[in-house]
Amino acid sequence: MQHNKILMTFTQATVVLLLVTLVLTGGACSSGSDTDKPKQQPTRTATITEELAGFYESSVHGFSIHYPPDWDTETNGTGEAVFTIRNPSSSCVVQIFFESQWQNSRVDELADTAMNDIKPKLTAFNLLSENSIELGDSDAYEYSFIGIEAGTALKSKLVSVLRENQAFIILAVCKEDIYNLVEETVDNIIYSFRLEEPLSLSMSDEDTLFLYSTGPTTLDPALIRDTTSAYFVIEIFSGLVTLDQDLQVVPDIAERWETSDDGKTYTFYLRETARFHDGKPITANDFKYSLERACDPETASQTAATYLGDIVGVNERLAGQASEIAGVKVIEDHILQITIDAPKSYFLAKLVYPTSFVVDRDDVASGDEWWYRPNGSGPFKLKEWVEDELLVLERNDLFYSEIPKLQNVVFRLWSGVPMIMYENGEIDITYVSSGNIERVLDPSNPLNDELITTPELSLWYIGFNTTKPPFDDPKIRQAFSHAIDKDKIIELLFKDMVKQADGILPPGMPGYSEQIQGLDFDPEKAMDLIQQSTYGIVSNLPEITFTTAGIGQVSPVLEAIIGMWQQHLGVNISIRQLEPDTYTYKLKEEKDELFDIGWVADYPDPQNFLDVLFHSNAENNTGEYSNPDVDALMEAAGRESDPAIRLTIYQEAEQSLVDDAACLPLYFGIDYSLVKPYVKGFVPTSVPIPWLKYISIKSRE
Repeated sequence: MQHNKILMTFTQATVVLLLVTLVLTGGACSSGSDTDKPKQQPTRTATITEELAGFYESSVHGFSIHYPPDWDTETNGTGEAVFTIRNPSSSCVVQIFFESQWQNSRVDELADTAMNDIKPKLTAFNLLSENSIELGDSDAYEYSFIGIEAGTALKSKLVSVLRENQAFIILAVCKEDIYNLVEETVDNIIYSFRLEEPLSLSMSDEDTLFLYSTGPTTLDPALIRDTTSAYFVIEIFSGLVTLDQDLQVVPDIAERWETSDDGKTYTFYLRETARFHDGKPITANDFKYSLERACDPETASQTAATYLGDIVGVNERLAGQASEIAGVKVIEDHILQITIDAPKSYFLAKLVYPTSFVVDRDDVASGDEWWYRPNGSGPFKLKEWVEDELLVLERNDLFYSEIPKLQNVVFRLWSGVPMIMYENGEIDITYVSSGNIERVLDPSNPLNDELITTPELSLWYIGFNTTKPPFDDPKIRQAFSHAIDKDKIIELLFKDMVKQADGILPPGMPGYSEQIQGLDFDPEKAMDLIQQSTYGIVSNLPEITFTTAGIGQVSPVLEAIIGMWQQHLGVNISIRQLEPDTYTYKLKEEKDELFDIGWVADYPDPQNFLDVLFHSNAENNTGEYSNPDVDALMEAAGRESDPAIRLTIYQEAEQSLVDDAACLPLYFGIDYSLVKPYVKGFVPTSVPIPWLKYISIKSRE
């Protein structure tokens, strides 16, 4: 499935506010110069009158604030502010940011860090004042400043507040002329901010695991397309089969199955003890309904064809030509039969994907947002979900297999920098980013004893839109591939935390071969290929736009790649960003000429990379690459029963894809995780599996 690991720092989010979120246009520009001596401002208290009759309180983050009732408000996620207050004309905005900070941080240092990141983004920056203030019983630090962004004069006030290791930034940004009109209102909004007692989870530390997450995009199994959402869904819902910790297909709700002599019909015998979370028995009819719902055109699943398309009648159901799936039959209450169009050794593995999971039809019928309170069947059930703030899973005591050891799993959503939270003791497991890897790898650092390194069955690559010029010409695709120095990117930007990808299949995947010949870094060859192409010279290339996920800042990796194309090919490329949380769901329809994306295995089979990503008819063939000869190879491999011959065919198909530059493979992922010593039963895997049921907590102190 599509990989979407997104991390953002506090100051990155603040800069995004100024450069993107406000989108302030027009207005007179003003100039100014830095003042040598900032003015001091007295402590102020908000006047809580009818003007500030609006009130917001976050029990999760532990703060409250007042605002004018005619101003618009919204709560946010994806690394943005946790709360936004906006005047009716959207010319003035007050936002509150929250995250964890290192222990012993100072409130003035917090403000300085944010200001140091903002100042370079503004021209004619002029610091008006800085001052220590009080917000209720809390010490705070305040900056006032003006500057010009995109031709618009802005006036801003930034206030920092600390509660132990929890940090808040309140940032007001307005057009300068508007600020002067509403300054008293803006000040009163800011000065009404109060720290409140945060929500007590009332859970025993000994049976609760604390984790960081950005939260799911959806909890509807039929719609799952990204890894973050999948990690929640596979804990809340279940299917016929699942993957164990050794990545072997094992029984789940189906306690056993039989395969017909021709290899096309599977008969599944369901556990009679299987229940939905509310205690309702799970039957074969529930699976029939769930599979047909996933393939209903009205469900609009982007994965049903990929993972269920081998079943007889699925394509007709997807096309709206049938109300049922011909290849799915209920034999008895607990016996389900599925017939596929040809014998395929990987079919059972496909059923571990959430699209085939069982859902409660009464639950679905309750409304479009049923999945906010799902009646699942997995080892955990959803106890509480405050979007973009908190998500709590609770043990399912009715689970038909081994009951999880944990009572609760608390996910702190968008609550700070995970590494800081881990070191502060706020979460129990975290991913290590490149900014921290050197000290974590240092044997003298205590964190080194808590590090677990696992190769991922994942690929990050640049996709070519092969339906649009210039990447409809394979020589242009090859030229762009030869112009990228992957060694330099991996060494300097990733600090050798990933493995260079010459091919498509990652190490550890059956069929992986060191003999695959990649398109190596060769700028001269790249220019020769452009001359051999239908375009002849670079100046004949059309405009090229790169689609990526983001909300303002561009990743250093993407900057380096575009810089190499500029340096070695003389090509200028523009960037267009899509919202990170919906990027994987919208990319295929909204892509430009280039895009970047990651893919992590759903099951350990080369079909899950080569066929799923590059077959002409594949749903996940985002670049719409098409090669009938490669299609034929992959189809032959799918039908082949001899494992050795099958993998050889896939290797031939992979080499053809690389030669034709179906994509530009960048690197294979490696997971670096820190795990607290008291967390027992953590076994890292290279693909998403239901892993929380194996975890227990032993003596935190």
